[in-house]
Amino acid sequence: MQTLQRYTFPVVFLLVAFLAACAPIKTLDVWQDPAYAQPMKKVLVIAVAQSDVIRNQFENVLSNQLAKRGVEAIPSHKVLPQSTSQIDRETVVAKVKELGVGHVLVARSIKKSEITNYQQGGMFFAASAIYSDGWYTYYTGSMVYPMKEYDTDYFTVATNLFALGSKQPVWSMLSQIKVEGSRQGAVNDFVPVIVKQLEESQLLK
Repeated sequence: MQTLQRYTFPVVFLLVAFLAACAPIKTLDVWQDPAYAQPMKKVLVIAVAQSDVIRNQFENVLSNQLAKRGVEAIPSHKVLPQSTSQIDRETVVAKVKELGVGHVLVARSIKKSEITNYQQGGMFFAASAIYSDGWYTYYTGSMVYPMKEYDTDYFTVATNLFALGSKQPVWSMLSQIKVEGSRQGAVNDFVPVIVKQLEESQLLK
């Protein structure tokens, strides 16, 4: 009996570690300006995405989740119909002033790793691309990837919250998303993680 108990904890620990490693969503880092703790009231939600379908879905799902928590959330595709790769900073700033929003939340992929496993010959291929810059590129830096199916895609996504008048984020979250099925499904899994972190940061009422 003592022998069984002695090995139970290591086995359980290894199982938990394995499940965590396989988790489709990983929160890599969350940062918040220590001097800022004003909850969101009205926010413009922007997803910088290669696909309009993914952009629209992300913005709609997140806006709906924020609305359930008392935030007036506006999906950018409803007020900025052009592609996010074509939106310039001045256009966004003008729309923010017109709508009277207090915050802008921007989510964009800053890294993508593409992994394909070939069973015959045991070949393995991996490649990655990185794109990251400052405030302006949150509106113009959508990455373009070749239209090719991979067994597993890993996206590193930066989600940043800007307050009205701020040039730097007041809150930021870095996440890794594992996509093995549809990207729409990955969006649905990712949004609750963002909402949970915003709640824990007291940026939602």
